[in-house]
Amino acid sequence: MSEIKTVAVCGAGGTMGAGIAIVAARAGMKTIAFDRSAEGLERARTQIDGFFGKSVARGKMSAEEKDKAMANLVVSTELSALAEADMVIEAVFEDLAVKRALLADLNGICPAHTIFASNTSTLSITEIASGCGREDKVVGMHFCLPAQLMKLIEMSPGVNTSDETFR
Repeated sequence: MSEIKTVAVCGAGGTMGAGIAIVAARAGMKTIAFDRSAEGLERARTQIDGFFGKSVARGKMSAEEKDKAMANLVVSTELSALAEADMVIEAVFEDLAVKRALLADLNGICPAHTIFASNTSTLSITEIASGCGREDKVVGMHFCLPAQLMKLIEMSPGVNTSDETFR
């Protein structure tokens, strides 16, 4: 398994997606925030900048760390921008058909090593992965709200998730 250096977040224009993007950017990952809504992404960028700004004001991070985290963040409304992702975390709304279609589209865009993670809390990871073309590389990665403050992430494999992926 290769090292995860670039994380993409699908649905980054929403509250949960923006929070997950904060977590990835703060961790030093190149973070591609994807959403179909340019307005949603602009709100998310403002929210992320504001969160980091408050973190600086509270002494939780330095201004340099904030600048570095913001520099890690790239926003895009083009799914093709996710082509370099080592991991894609989908945080789109809870609709099985939408999640399945997204992963199938990503399968044709992302490299073979890319891991797909779903932030679902209610849907089956096995069903989400079904038909995407890399069922062995799909995991559940449920963040709790607010993702940028909660240290708990619930991980769950699908029936076909490989042991290597789930480690």
